[in-house]
Amino acid sequence: MTKNNSKKIYQLVKDLTSTKQGRTTTIKNKDGKCLTGEQDILKRWSEYCSEMYNYRATGDPEVLNFPPATDNDNYPILREEVEAAVKSLKKGKSTGADHVPAELVLAEAMVSVLQIICNKIWQTG
Repeated sequence: MTKNNSKKIYQLVKDLTSTKQGRTTTIKNKDGKCLTGEQDILKRWSEYCSEMYNYRATGDPEVLNFPPATDNDNYPILREEVEAAVKSLKKGKSTGADHVPAELVLAEAMVSVLQIICNKIWQTG
């Protein structure tokens, strides 16, 4: 005796009756004009990525300086708390004002750095 699989039937009906939507690929340039040409879009993405990677060079370099962690530091914010907060981040989201993608924050090496930064903020207000 075979069972009916209604999910497959509904999917087949949906595939046969739905109209395929064309995907538009447009992007705005720095002036806000829409670019539709493939080469123009690739050029704009290249410019955008270059700006993102060059942001660090134009920003304040002192932001990246922090003291190394030591065993005798009194941290009110625990590593486990930072790990839990980092794990709750969603992947694939756009960057915020800090231009740091979630995938970078999810890296294991960043947890210690984030713990130090959070504790410095906590201690200095």
